[in-house]
Amino acid sequence: MFKLYSKGCEYTLHALSCIPLKDADKKLTAKSLCKLAKIPEAFTRKMLQQLSQAGFLKAVRGPGGGYRLARNPKCISVLSIIEAVDGDGVFDQCVMGLPRCGDKKPCVIHNSWKKMKKVLLKELRVKSLFDLMKTNQL
Repeated sequence: MFKLYSKGCEYTLHALSCIPLKDADKKLTAKSLCKLAKIPEAFTRKMLQQLSQAGFLKAVRGPGGGYRLARNPKCISVLSIIEAVDGDGVFDQCVMGLPRCGDKKPCVIHNSWKKMKKVLLKELRVKSLFDLMKTNQL
């Protein structure tokens, strides 16, 4: 099956998109965010920690702790979130899942994917977390 990014990244994008716009600057616990997004808590906690280490979230420790956005959601690209969770080379893999696909030995859709990937990456760069949040809360 064709997947652009991991299940963990999918959960992370969904969780972040569920942050209420009116509360974007407020602290949320991992538990409340996962409940809001209806996603598994244990798995998502790891992703939230990764986003905190990457500077997208600020972790508030101790009783009443949680996470809050470290930056304005309009200044966080969807691509930067995906790369923070899945790594910089996430879109460099063969979409057919072949281990030896590349410019020198392309699979049957390599050249088509290469063209589409440019368009996709451009869109993911310009779309922000705010756009994602806004779309999810319509």
